[in-house]
Amino acid sequence: MPAPATHKMPRVSLVTPSFNAAPYLCAAIDSVLGQDYPNIDYLVMDGGSTDETVALLKGYGDKVRWVSEKDRGQADAIARGFEQSTGTILGWLNADDVLKPEAVRTAVETFLANPGAALIYGNADFIDESGDMIAPCTVVEPFARQRLIDYGDYIIQPAAFFSRDAYQSVGGLDTSLHWAMDWDLWIRLAQNHEFVYVENVLASYRWLGSNKTAIGGFDRLDEVGAVAKRYGCKGLPAYFRLEKARLYASMAHQDLREQNLLPMLRHGLLAGREIITSRRAMLSLFSPGIWRTYRTAQKLYRHAAAQQVGVI
Repeated sequence: MPAPATHKMPRVSLVTPSFNAAPYLCAAIDSVLGQDYPNIDYLVMDGGSTDETVALLKGYGDKVRWVSEKDRGQADAIARGFEQSTGTILGWLNADDVLKPEAVRTAVETFLANPGAALIYGNADFIDESGDMIAPCTVVEPFARQRLIDYGDYIIQPAAFFSRDAYQSVGGLDTSLHWAMDWDLWIRLAQNHEFVYVENVLASYRWLGSNKTAIGGFDRLDEVGAVAKRYGCKGLPAYFRLEKARLYASMAHQDLREQNLLPMLRHGLLAGREIITSRRAMLSLFSPGIWRTYRTAQKLYRHAAAQQVGVI
């Protein structure tokens, strides 16, 4: 059977930003090279790694295009990668994440079936450092434009693909952002474009406990709050409020263990304030989905802690 003519298939450009991620980079690259879709333009944007990354990339020969030079952070690397690519469909895959088999083909077929769509996204799961599944990503939900702003980011970034035209029409990534650049991009795209959700599991997010999202803490939530303010939110969206309340509750629990009663009371009150000052946050507590997500988060943190002490 003759191979399909790639010129009749939309070109998909994927960018992997990387910095000292050699232990996981091969899995990310191999997940792209192993796709059954023939028209992929793939570029690794390395930020001048000092580990084995460059030697690893050289080992792929002409199978992978790559650049290794200092950048101004992850968003800058991704944006410059897109500028050097040629596809009409874009996506990025972090160096510690992987695409599922047939993910690109599924995305392209969904775009072709929905020519007005700007972004296609699917489900994802969490994997550990060995690539074993920990749990499904329970935050993903069907597209609802206003919920992206009022409640939070329910689109898992490695499982999302978007059109270049739409990306350029909203000005691309905000390279000043460290944690929330994907959520900010989704919101801007959603304002005047349609998204399509597919139920397929398209990607795996590698949870290490040291991911920048995992350790971002209050600094990450401060950036999220600043982004939310751009789009008319008064304070954090509901799901992020619950996350902030959990951080304060964890501090209160630690205070109790150390018998620091006044700080415990203060942190407990701050946790409660995050919830009771938001009607959406309070109502979210009655959603079964929130508790599934909470149980998943607990499983992720327990798994990371067990790996750190050598239990797993």
